[in-house]
Parts: sequence; C-alpha cells; structure tokens
Amino acid sequence: MQRYDIAIIGSGPAGISAAITAKVRDKNILLLGDTSLSIKISKAQEILNYPGLPNISGADLARAFSDHLDALGIEITDKKVKTVYAMGEYFGIEAGTQMYEAA
Repeated sequence: MQRYDIAIIGSGPAGISAAITAKVRDKNILLLGDTSLSIKISKAQEILNYPGLPNISGADLARAFSDHLDALGIEITDKKVKTVYAMGEYFGIEAGTQMYEAA
C-alpha cells in the first residue's frame, strides 16, 4: 500500500488550497472528495467575497479551481471517507472499500 505524505479530505475551497500548497511543496498527496468540487460554489450565481476575485460566478470559480488542479496534475479520489485511524506514525484512511495511508 502506498503511503502519502499528506491526505486531504474534502474538495471544497480549503481542501483545494491545501492540495495546491502541498503539491507546490513537492509532497505526495491524496485528495479525497467529490470530483464536482463544491456543489454550493458551482450553484452560486455570484460570489462577492472570494479573495482576489471580487465578483465571479460560482461556475467560473469552480472552473478556475478545476483548471488549477489540472495544471498541477492533482487528481481527486472520488471516495467517501468512512473512518480515519491514528496508527502511530501515520494515519489509516478507510474510503469506499479501500484503505489509504498518510503521514
């Protein structure tokens, strides 16, 4: 079983930001979440409070998130996390029918 440096649970804005930061720091990451990113963002007609993008539609923001992930080669593992186990020096993550390990 492959052990990841970092496992990120959730593909909303915080999870995407964490994944991008980890990737540019050359970490081996696992991003677990919905491949459609945040449904709430995608459905928003207008977002006025996102830093650097003061007036953007939710669909455009979701597309920008997706493009950024694609540019960095970050894939989303579309599995629902059931349990996270503390295993001493690493964590075991049960998602779907699979187990993952991350430090």
